[in-house]
Amino acid sequence: MHIHIKRNDECIRDIAKEYGVPEENLRQINEIYEGDAAEGEELLILTPTRSYTVQPNDSLERIALRFGVLKKDILAQNPWLCDKALRVGDRIAVKYGERTGGMAVANGYFYKGCSEDALRRALPFLTYITFGSAVADKEKIARSFDDSREVRLANKEKKIPLVRVYDKYTERYKSGENLTAFAEGLIELAKSGGYKGIVMDACALSNSAEEFTAFLMILRKLMIGSDLILITEINDKSPIEFSEYADGSVIYYPKYAEENPANFEDGERRAMADFACLGESAKVFIDLPAPVIYDGRYTTYGEAMAAARRNGYKVEHNESTLLSHFSDRKQGECVFTSLNGIKALLDLTREFDYMGVCFDIMRTPLSHLMMYSSMFKTSYFNSVRTREGCSRGVED
Repeated sequence: MHIHIKRNDECIRDIAKEYGVPEENLRQINEIYEGDAAEGEELLILTPTRSYTVQPNDSLERIALRFGVLKKDILAQNPWLCDKALRVGDRIAVKYGERTGGMAVANGYFYKGCSEDALRRALPFLTYITFGSAVADKEKIARSFDDSREVRLANKEKKIPLVRVYDKYTERYKSGENLTAFAEGLIELAKSGGYKGIVMDACALSNSAEEFTAFLMILRKLMIGSDLILITEINDKSPIEFSEYADGSVIYYPKYAEENPANFEDGERRAMADFACLGESAKVFIDLPAPVIYDGRYTTYGEAMAAARRNGYKVEHNESTLLSHFSDRKQGECVFTSLNGIKALLDLTREFDYMGVCFDIMRTPLSHLMMYSSMFKTSYFNSVRTREGCSRGVED
């Protein structure tokens, strides 16, 4: 795997030739379907160590059987095959080299407005899929949009669908209301919707730690009998109990572009090391920063880079923060995490034995997914976590 920074005097064809990869594959991985890359744009280069040319009457199942791999692995190597038929003569990757280490799982977030096509493309990379489709208020728990078709797809593909609950009435934990009834309502929602678990946002409940912890214990006890799992969303201010009393957690540690940490090593690395030492990192997902800040709003990486290519903007990289940016004369500065920054976060995820990563399916570019897939060997990580490198309580 290589990350190539495009120079002004080269084109996509030159870069493909330099690395000995098909130009079509290079364009597909980096989602550059026409024109050329912007000056300074980072391009993910994956060099297949085993390729295959599609023959008449071939199918993905037949090719997988022939090479002793799984269909989902071929789709992860060639995700553009998820929405198109095989053609005789197509050159597909069967293997992209030796992956560098074991790894846990990936969890994708599916929101209202996310297309089924985007979900299908991400499916080969996922184990869990969190559907952000339930809202709770003082009176009831209800779905905010119909995700039944996508949940059926997830179950058919043997993924683990979870329902994310947006709790708009957090006073319930201090009000003395019947938390058992609320927990039973959540379980009924999950079971009736075909989900395998529940995701609860705990980021804003640090001031109600004792009460919310008591609720988690009630919910977890009821869920065990229902064969459901519980995931909590936490941050660096969340009590450790919010993670300990759940089957897993999503932690929002890596900083988004607008927060602009002074230094990656003293920001993300130290924060992730601290939590690995404090908590049970082996059951925690790290949230990867896919959103791009452009024109004062979140957008997708694809939209931002399309604007840079269309207008001839040069992409600059900050090697200290691992953030990239370009200046738009009309819409101001566009800031986003570089491919090198994503790779560094994946390296830290493995180094500190976190369970895996999670990301927004709608906003995460294909290059991020391909990088994730190319770096890790297995679906589950079994090594013993080391406590070396903890910054908390250690003198510098």
